[in-house]
Amino acid sequence: MVAARTAHGDKQPMFIGIGGGRGAGKEFTCRYIIDRVRERGHGELAERVVHLHLDDFHRELSEEDQALLEAGKTEINFDHPEAFDFALLESVLQRLRMGEPVDVPKWDCGLKRRTGVRRVECQPRVVLVEGILVLFVKEVRQFMDMQVFLDVDSDTRLGRQIRAMFAGAALDGGNGDDEEQVRERLKRFLDNYLFMAKPSFEEFIWPTKRWADVIIPKGDRNNVAIELIAQRLIDLGQD
Repeated sequence: MVAARTAHGDKQPMFIGIGGGRGAGKEFTCRYIIDRVRERGHGELAERVVHLHLDDFHRELSEEDQALLEAGKTEINFDHPEAFDFALLESVLQRLRMGEPVDVPKWDCGLKRRTGVRRVECQPRVVLVEGILVLFVKEVRQFMDMQVFLDVDSDTRLGRQIRAMFAGAALDGGNGDDEEQVRERLKRFLDNYLFMAKPSFEEFIWPTKRWADVIIPKGDRNNVAIELIAQRLIDLGQD
């Protein structure tokens, strides 16, 4: 069987989709895989791994919705499938599969808006695509040579998200907030989790587990499983 080729004559890249709930460690898993490939002496291969975040493919809000959100007068469920531009993701994946340069949007999770693009010029050998709903859409799944789901219990994921929220506030200079402000921030977060994020996980994200080729218990804490994926990338690079 002849391997498919890009427009430049190279082998088409391997696509790996990594799904799971927020706080499961998807981004860390991708970084760890790339680091392990590099640490084993395959720096050139590591440089040809493209890491895509599904969050960067959030749909842009209308000016009215953006204003209401910033004023605290509305809540938007950013974990719902309709919040993502899967058609744009599919277009980016197609360009990468053909070895063509492509602009990838950049999303600011704090501002809830796109802040520009990053240019991917390299012809990737591997494309890692991670996000809560990476395995949700058939047209995106069809690109994937391997589909992974990080299976992490809800308490662990919730705790990580709360910790990350307050760590982010400290970095932004918000560590001087008084007790009332801290309580209000935590209340808003928990309300969003209970009434939006948790129902979205149960209805849309958790069911995508059935599409996974590999289910990783303990998520990014499962070093054995992550090492195996890193080794698969190395073997691929030596083909």
